[in-house]
Amino acid sequence: MNPTISVLYSCHQCGLKKIAVAVPARTDEDVVVWVETIMGRRLAGDHAQRSPHCHPDTLDEVMIPMTGTDRVGGAPVQ
Repeated sequence: MNPTISVLYSCHQCGLKKIAVAVPARTDEDVVVWVETIMGRRLAGDHAQRSPHCHPDTLDEVMIPMTGTDRVGGAPVQ
């Protein structure tokens, strides 16, 4: 099972602030591919579920944890 990380996002359009979403940690994927396909889809899906009438072009304040990892989106290294 792939570990997850907790990514936060906000949406100034509908007022959501620092919503935590469990996202599969990045492994061998290119960071751009991971952001657009894995993380981006997970955040967009969470936003659509929480605020179905809001359709922003972008989300705000996306925060990917970096403590204890050797890559953007990676799981913490023990």
